[in-house]
Amino acid sequence: MADTRPVIYGADGEPVPAHLRRAARVRNARSGLQGSYQGASHDHPSFANWNAGTYSGQSALSYSRPALADRLNDLARNDGWGAAGTSRLVDNIVGSGWTLSAKPNYRSLNMSYEQAEDCADRIEALWRDYTQDVDKWCDAERSKSMAGLLGLAARNRFGPEGEAFGLLVWHENAPHFQTAIQIVDPARCSNPMGRLDEEFLRDGVAIDIYGAPTGYHFRRSHPGDYFHGRANLWQWDYIERQTEWGRPVVIHAFEQKRAGMTRGVSDWAPVMRSIKQSTDYEDYESQAALLNAVMAAFIETPFDPEELLDALGSDGSQSAVAGMFGEIANAQKAFYGAAPIDLPGVRINTLQPGEKATLTRPEHPNANFEVFVNAALRKIASAIGLTYEQLTMDWSQVNYSSARAALLEIWRGLTAKKGGFASQFMAPIYRAFLEEIFDKGLVELPSGAVSFEENPAAWCHAEWIGPGRGWIDPLREAQAASQRLESHLTTRQQEAAEQGRDWKMDAEQRAREERYYSELGLTIPEAGGQPRPTSQNADVDQDEEIEDDVNGRRKAHGIPTIRRNSAR
Repeated sequence: MADTRPVIYGADGEPVPAHLRRAARVRNARSGLQGSYQGASHDHPSFANWNAGTYSGQSALSYSRPALADRLNDLARNDGWGAAGTSRLVDNIVGSGWTLSAKPNYRSLNMSYEQAEDCADRIEALWRDYTQDVDKWCDAERSKSMAGLLGLAARNRFGPEGEAFGLLVWHENAPHFQTAIQIVDPARCSNPMGRLDEEFLRDGVAIDIYGAPTGYHFRRSHPGDYFHGRANLWQWDYIERQTEWGRPVVIHAFEQKRAGMTRGVSDWAPVMRSIKQSTDYEDYESQAALLNAVMAAFIETPFDPEELLDALGSDGSQSAVAGMFGEIANAQKAFYGAAPIDLPGVRINTLQPGEKATLTRPEHPNANFEVFVNAALRKIASAIGLTYEQLTMDWSQVNYSSARAALLEIWRGLTAKKGGFASQFMAPIYRAFLEEIFDKGLVELPSGAVSFEENPAAWCHAEWIGPGRGWIDPLREAQAASQRLESHLTTRQQEAAEQGRDWKMDAEQRAREERYYSELGLTIPEAGGQPRPTSQNADVDQDEEIEDDVNGRRKAHGIPTIRRNSAR
């Protein structure tokens, strides 16, 4: 049967082959589909040359991470906003350290609530001894308390690196607790000898078939160390994630922004260009303002070059012109050298005949300078999870309503960051600490309670009390907290934790204060400013006040008073 389909001819007049016609139809179909979403089109001017590529979360990071981290570390060292932003985040998330509130799951551990609370109190006391040790045995380097370790790790996690590494080591010579932590620079985790990523090795992290890390390759020396000989620079150690019985060894805290990522990327990465541009712009404006301040005056020679050549009878050749300008320059140098014009802090320049200096924009900084920089700072603050005011410490345009709204919004983000960091970094340390104190028998378990070895997860339940949220209007917010407590919408524990306090320790301190007041025979001041009697004779004093009031009214009406019981 004859082919009745029309023949398509090319530019050369020859029929177009069938496979080329099919390819053209496919391209046309695809272009039609892409056109349905303008963001995927290639004919719009904004997207014509935008070829983003297809990358997994880890492949996009693996080969970019070293250069990205180096540039961000440079910004943190040399840019004020980069250094300030990281410090603000660490201050809001870590502050002066975290307080442990142990919450063992008493139901899973076959204990009563009261028994679990007793165990929790003992654990918290031992934790304070461990983390606040004046000799700093919790730090493998013996230079930081737990608050310092936490702050350093947070600087890595929320700063240029976007991740924090730590090793749990065992100090045999420590006097009380042998568990110690060593913070490791993330740059030391890499594939041995620069090997490319493999199926079960991603940027220094060994993974299993599910993508879970099983171990880490750490370079013995930081790639940027420049001591003599650079010992151990090309040697790596492979460290298992945990021991055979489950004790953590390597701590790795990062936010997995896409599935399959084994390493972290900094929140500063998307705004690095804005930081660099605003910094460069600030430098250029400073240089221009300095130039205008220094180059404040010019002296113009009032001769026309051509008229001067005619007056000298020169033929106008190149050599004659050069000789003339040379003679003028020497004369100027001799004259102003003999009689200099001296204006303090000002540079005065002399020009050749016919020359004139023109400055393009003598007004610096530019009128749009502050607007541009502030816009860049708002973008930076939003990306890293702070307000513009927190980043810049500029509170001039803030009122109560806006500050309150900003604080509530930002606090949710900071709470999420703190929770994730606590789960990834502090929880493994706490688990290793619990294993040690239970193994040493420092916590006495009630009869029938489940041991740590049988159910470590139930013993590791805890809350970490960090820096307080703060109050914008203390009176209003204290009244609101009181109303929430009266309406049973919150607890003392929650209200205290939001202000960075431990309600148990506060209660114990208040009880000690009341006992001390009572021992001294002093009245205890109340919130309303009215003193209340000490608890020792509270009931007696109250009865006497009632009797005095009754007798006063009886006397006013001529009625005999009531005689008090002498036994009281």
